[in-house]
Amino acid sequence: MARVSIARAEKDPYIALTKVIAGLGEKFISPGDSVLLKPNLLEPQDPDSGEITTPRIMEAVARYCLECGADRVIIGDGPSYYQPESRLRECFTTTGVSEVAAHLGIEWVLFDEHDYRTFRGIPGCPREFRVTEFAFNCDKLINLPALKTHYQTTVTLAMKNLKGCLKREDKPRFHREDLSRAITELNRIIRPTLNIIDGTAKTIGNVGYSGDKQPGIGLLIAGTDIVAVDAVGCALMGIDPAEVRTVTLGAAVGLGESDLTRLDIVGEELKNMKLRVRLPQEELRQMFPLLEIVGIDKACTGCFSPLVSGLLLLGERGIKLKRPLRIYLGEAPESRKDKGCLLVGDCALVEGDNVLDLVGGCPPTREDVLHKLTEIMSES
Repeated sequence: MARVSIARAEKDPYIALTKVIAGLGEKFISPGDSVLLKPNLLEPQDPDSGEITTPRIMEAVARYCLECGADRVIIGDGPSYYQPESRLRECFTTTGVSEVAAHLGIEWVLFDEHDYRTFRGIPGCPREFRVTEFAFNCDKLINLPALKTHYQTTVTLAMKNLKGCLKREDKPRFHREDLSRAITELNRIIRPTLNIIDGTAKTIGNVGYSGDKQPGIGLLIAGTDIVAVDAVGCALMGIDPAEVRTVTLGAAVGLGESDLTRLDIVGEELKNMKLRVRLPQEELRQMFPLLEIVGIDKACTGCFSPLVSGLLLLGERGIKLKRPLRIYLGEAPESRKDKGCLLVGDCALVEGDNVLDLVGGCPPTREDVLHKLTEIMSES
């Protein structure tokens, strides 16, 4: 029976970390090991935004590895595709990660600056894609996602966090397939030694959400079964794991157990810690009942994130749509003839389109998307 450990982390993160690992009853790091810590550092966000793994948890895990005798500890990630290349290092330097590494005498690496291994012919994935060599060259891999939701996959926890191991140019290509299935196949290639979901931020992150966040619940979730850990993470946010395709697909291909009744959950009790998060799509439906977004399942983060961010920001300002608006994202099988629509991103534009509004770019900038949305809503 797969075991998942839950520990509160309201004060000393190191004490919480050792407690959540002790609950698993295993020793994960051996003397002389090289260990890769893979956090979520998608962009240079505030450490308590809920959007990234908090540096204090990275520091606690790194300390744990060193005290177990690890010879080399590396904090590594490949930030989001829609981050300009000039800002990729800021995901480490402005978030405090580089300071943690310097303090402990360990390394931090931007995957984009190092070698990748090429994979071809994997069903459900792009024909060819590349994965950082660090995922294979280290003795142990500790997966450190943040506890947060996601517009396309409902949650972005341990399974989806491994997408940061892809080469930057290959990330949007995963969205052009069945994203949840592609993530599942990636998880069959990269197998973490341990997964620890960081729920210690002051808020729970929602992709693109710019207003008041859900309050954090100050906890860590750990386990070796990546599907089980994600299932528990879903349940803690009030989301049914059976409604999350990465979780159900992961269980179907044998990556782990998704049924909460078949898990040995130790530490804090689930029923005492559950909360109900507000998913971004729920916010949008409430704010803009006349809005329809087409192709969200085919768009990459670079397009849908600035779109969702801009819409939610305008909604919080009380700006409303007075007429129906259809927004297209991602590659489309045929041209659109309706003039009352907006295309976002270069992929959405095909020959024969007869539209008035387009925000081009690959990816489009947040500023351009927000400007166009503001213009449309002021005219409606």
